[in-house]
Amino acid sequence: MNHKLFGLLIAIYFFLNIITPRLSDELTIYFLTITCWLIVAFLTLKTSKKEGFHLLTWRLNKPLVLNASLIAALQIVILVFTGFFTAFGRTPYAFTPTALTINIAYFSSILLGLELSRAYLIKSCPKKKIFTAIALTTLLYTFLSIPPTKFLTPGSPAETAKFLGSDLLPTLAQSLLATYLALLGGPTASIAYLGTLEAFEWLSPILPNPPWTIKALITTLIPTLGFLTVNETVNPFTLMRYGILSRAQIRSKIRRTKKSSNLSWVAMAIIGVIFIWGSTGLLGFQPNVIASGSMRPTLDVGDIAVTVQTRPENIKVGDIIKYWRQGEPAPTIHRVIQVDRAGGITYIVTKGDANDAPDEPITVTQTVGKVVLIIPKIGWISIALKTAILAVASYIQNNFAPAIALMGLAFAYSAFRIHKYRNKPLNKLKRRFRG
Repeated sequence: MNHKLFGLLIAIYFFLNIITPRLSDELTIYFLTITCWLIVAFLTLKTSKKEGFHLLTWRLNKPLVLNASLIAALQIVILVFTGFFTAFGRTPYAFTPTALTINIAYFSSILLGLELSRAYLIKSCPKKKIFTAIALTTLLYTFLSIPPTKFLTPGSPAETAKFLGSDLLPTLAQSLLATYLALLGGPTASIAYLGTLEAFEWLSPILPNPPWTIKALITTLIPTLGFLTVNETVNPFTLMRYGILSRAQIRSKIRRTKKSSNLSWVAMAIIGVIFIWGSTGLLGFQPNVIASGSMRPTLDVGDIAVTVQTRPENIKVGDIIKYWRQGEPAPTIHRVIQVDRAGGITYIVTKGDANDAPDEPITVTQTVGKVVLIIPKIGWISIALKTAILAVASYIQNNFAPAIALMGLAFAYSAFRIHKYRNKPLNKLKRRFRG
């Protein structure tokens, strides 16, 4: 891994996200951004040419480029389709000839800088460390695509969930696919994928505007399926050449039928959707981690209560329901002990099984969550992860400079290990000549 290029990417990231936003002239910000990423693209091309694998002369993999474009087109088509059932919105970008020229130069320069450097970094890594290289490159370019304020600005649990679902997970999925495409087909393949998405985002006058949960689901699921599709359609010997598969794995892969292979990745995708997006309620149910002991022994801390939306007239005494009180940070999940209906309005009194006194009555006019399944103790995983994430976020917020320094050291150490491994044969040769 080229340490100078890595350092340049980090420096430009902080320059464009911390220094330039303080400028008052928007046009100056645009031109500074274009200039910075064109410098990255130029230096990447120059470095790759010096090392013997000029990125612009890399052999074009037409089927892979076509697949990358089709994956992006599928994502756009599904978003547009959902827009017909939800909403559309006008693009925030101007469409005058001058504005179009600047906008095209803006997103094209970013795309060139990011994808040329991505392809160089991933292709310069040794085969035996390819999975580490894919993971680190994916994380690096996910980090480069999200402003630091989104990582560091504290928010409510709902805002944090929205950031994870609508920003981090989709960007991570797209970055993984782009990194894999860059490894197998060079910068042309990743540009074909991300460039199609960027062109639609910047040049379409009307954009689909579904709820963020639906958009996040689509923009995470399609790249994930695309990654699995690319992995299944690429020649196994090509994967072996890049260190993805061994000879034994190739023999096993050839023996498998296409049907069983397709079924396996479809099953993986479905499982991923259930685990990742079930929490949003998009699939008709919603898991809720119990954080208090007010419903003991029925519900204990760490249990998961699965709720489905139920109309008020179907609620009866003895049901366990979930509802929100205005001003409270978390929902209440308690048992119904009294139900009164008058004038089309349902009045409900609830009480925790372990509490001595009932709750204040609530008025229910819309659907309410009803507990239909209890899964014991699994929620402790979520509680532990949330505690760890909050601890890390708190540390970064209170110790910004040391945290950035630690992240830089971690990336630098990983880059050094990859660089050292890559130059191992050369070092042995030098020692032999010295001896």
